[in-house]
Amino acid sequence: MRLPRVTLLGAFVAALALMAVLLGALAAVVLEGSRRSILTSAEKLRDAAARRVEAQVRAQLDGASTAIADLEREIELGVVPPHDLPGVEAALFREVVRNPSLAEVTFIHAHRTGYDAEGNPTLAPAGRWQLSVFRSGIHGDAAVLTRRIASGTSEVRQRPMGGGLEDGAWVSEGQAPDPTRHLTFMSAASRDVGGQPIWTDLAWSQLDQMLPADRRRVVVSVQKAVENGKGRLIGVVRAALLASAIDSVSALQVGKDDPHRIFITDADGRLITRLSPQDRLTLVGDDLRIAPEGLPPAISLALRGPLLDEKQGVERTGELQVDGERWLATFRALAGSQDWFVGVVVPESAYTRELRAVRVRLLMACAVIIGLVLLGGGLALFALRRGLGRIGGGAARMRMLDFAASPVKTPFRDIHAVLSGLEQAKTALRGMGKYAPLDLVRELYAQNREPALGGEMRELSILFTDLEGFTSLSEHVPPDELARSLGLYMQTMTEAIRSCGGTIDKFIGDAVMALWNAPTLRPEHARLACRAILECRTATAKLYASPSWTGLPPLRTRYGLHRDVVMVGHFGAPDRFSYTALGDGVNLASRLEALCKQYEVDAIVSEPIVEKAGRDFVFRRLDCVAVKGRSEGVMVYDLLGAAGDAIGVLPAARAYEAAFASYVQRDFNGAIARLSQHPDDGPSRVLLKRCQKMIADPPPPHWNGVHIALAK
Repeated sequence: MRLPRVTLLGAFVAALALMAVLLGALAAVVLEGSRRSILTSAEKLRDAAARRVEAQVRAQLDGASTAIADLEREIELGVVPPHDLPGVEAALFREVVRNPSLAEVTFIHAHRTGYDAEGNPTLAPAGRWQLSVFRSGIHGDAAVLTRRIASGTSEVRQRPMGGGLEDGAWVSEGQAPDPTRHLTFMSAASRDVGGQPIWTDLAWSQLDQMLPADRRRVVVSVQKAVENGKGRLIGVVRAALLASAIDSVSALQVGKDDPHRIFITDADGRLITRLSPQDRLTLVGDDLRIAPEGLPPAISLALRGPLLDEKQGVERTGELQVDGERWLATFRALAGSQDWFVGVVVPESAYTRELRAVRVRLLMACAVIIGLVLLGGGLALFALRRGLGRIGGGAARMRMLDFAASPVKTPFRDIHAVLSGLEQAKTALRGMGKYAPLDLVRELYAQNREPALGGEMRELSILFTDLEGFTSLSEHVPPDELARSLGLYMQTMTEAIRSCGGTIDKFIGDAVMALWNAPTLRPEHARLACRAILECRTATAKLYASPSWTGLPPLRTRYGLHRDVVMVGHFGAPDRFSYTALGDGVNLASRLEALCKQYEVDAIVSEPIVEKAGRDFVFRRLDCVAVKGRSEGVMVYDLLGAAGDAIGVLPAARAYEAAFASYVQRDFNGAIARLSQHPDDGPSRVLLKRCQKMIADPPPPHWNGVHIALAK
């Protein structure tokens, strides 16, 4: 007997009804147990508050330690060369921007040669400098500046508010002392410290020494000596944390209308954090401490009591009598600090007064919860059905080869996991399109098959491009700027080729190999390939004229295009494929690109291309060339432009073709007469020199006009 299928709505309503019954029974049990005293939980609440404050302060202090550890790791791994000031500045800038609580991160660079008799470091005279990235104010949104001290002078990069790393000009600040003489460097690099981090107490920021006292920032800092991978000292890193970040612990609350007072003190009962904005800083001995305007009696008594006695443990709890009222106090030591403690004081009545009203509140809470469960159940059912519909829609779009990203927002974890799985699959398919032709990915998905080694013979149009002068340019441009510029160029070329139906086969340095008619069949692939060359010319010209190319010269791209039947498919090892084309036709296309430099032109195409695309474009017959590696000559052409767009160069092109005909007929003087009329035409200059050489050294009788290209 088959059981009837239950609808999703029916199952959900039944589950909600059962949940309401169980919740009512649970409320009865809780009400029966509400007579228990809650005073026993007071200590746990205070301890929890102390732990929260400890965790927050620990997190703030760890922010400074993390900044130092990050920079030290990057230097050890070679990501940030310690002698590269721009690289070090970028690393310091990242840490300050990432953590709004940091007042500064400083790197003092020097090489230690040994130690003196007192254990202080002795340093090499060269390579001493300091780089500091710091905030201009006490707030996290203040401007981030950079100070550079080297060779006895100081200068600062004045960034605007919210400015980027390289924003702002350097402004001289005049003379500055040797930063390696500062106590920060000497103590961290000394033999006794042994490379361990050194934490300070509250102190005035060392970057504000020249400012008035009311404008100087209070910080807690840590400094550590940094060594390279060979154990050699290369400098000291200092990270300073704004004391205002620690002051915020006084605003923490344990609950609504919270009577708990939370603060941080030292072992002598002197406040570290402000209790109100009016509290001021004062110098007590050698330490900066808070002088409160009006200290609450309970906190004052707790600070003077025995709970801070050195014989106590890490966590100290006790009771206080303040004006006849009982107060509870807890102190918890902050590990890793300068003998700081988290203090929490609260009146006992904060816990006992709730006992009377607990039953009424619990009954009301149960009623509200039951109502919310019913309301939430209805909303959840609606969201569940909607999520299931999105799963079905996403699967349907994938079957239609639509891999576009879709939102995965849903309140249900299971549905979110399924939607995320679909999105991950689409992301992987889109990602494969960045390494393999997207048309190939779609074809494999549609056929539900894996690629296999092997290929097929197919007629393709094969394009090779290369940048002229890119190698010499790379010798004068910084690597990051070179990579950015090459990325812009490759993006422009890729978009232009794909807009004409081309498939990017691979990038070879600054060169591009592209195919037409594979994997997707394109009957007019020769015409599309010629159109792609013209689109690449236009797109790169716009790129070179755009602001993103400012400061760099425009580059010249050479193109070689050939049509032939070659092997195309999946080649490589059984566990690593490459979709590409192989054959003599591929090699010839590469050789045609290299010929551009010899003939002083941008684009050379073979005769098979001209046979298919000649009616839509203007070509100039250049030569009959036997490229390196081939014994037979191939007729090559210069692609001048689209039909009707190359009027300006037609006279020189047609004169060249007439001269070339004379050249093939051994009428070298006649060819020279025509070529001399166009001295600004590159191919004309090349052929004129060849004719002059032929006159001086005539070719043999069997010469048929084929030019042997000796270079690739």
